[in-house]
This record gives sequence, structure tokens and C-alpha cells, in this order.
Amino acid sequence: MAIRTVHQVINRTDTIIGEFMDIKLAKDLDIRTDVLYFIADLVETAGIDERTAEKVAEIMIDDTTRKQLVNQLKTVKDLPSAINETND
Repeated sequence: MAIRTVHQVINRTDTIIGEFMDIKLAKDLDIRTDVLYFIADLVETAGIDERTAEKVAEIMIDDTTRKQLVNQLKTVKDLPSAINETND
């Protein structure tokens, strides 16, 4: 006899999107899914439908695209606010 533990990762609609014996892999997918939905929600605020927003988010967190995106985001500087401009 054996006991087996399976860790399931579910999405917003309670659909199983992954099953893992290793909890670390399950947590990695869970975090990735949380980030995907965070990005998709941001994109949806621009008036884009949910399905398209999720596709955009998937492209952004793809292993090769994500590295390029993060490097580009690191080069972005904050713009001075109107309050700082009037004080200078």
C-alpha cells in the first residue's frame, strides 16, 4: 500500500490546470497563474476583452519574452510630476 499526494493548481473558473507530485512545481505554476491574471486584469482596464487580455499576458510571461520585457522595463524612468516641475 502507498499514499500519494497530488497538488492541484486551479484557475479562476475552478478548472484544474496542473497536477504535480512536487509541491514546489505546483507553487511555481500557481504564482505564474496569479501573475498572468494580474497582467490580464491590467490589460482589460484598457477596454480589451478577457480572452485577448489573457493571450497578451501569456505572451508577456513566456520564458523568452519575459526576460526581454523585464530588461526593457528596468530602463524606464519615472517622469517628473507636475508638482516637482513647479517647485524647480
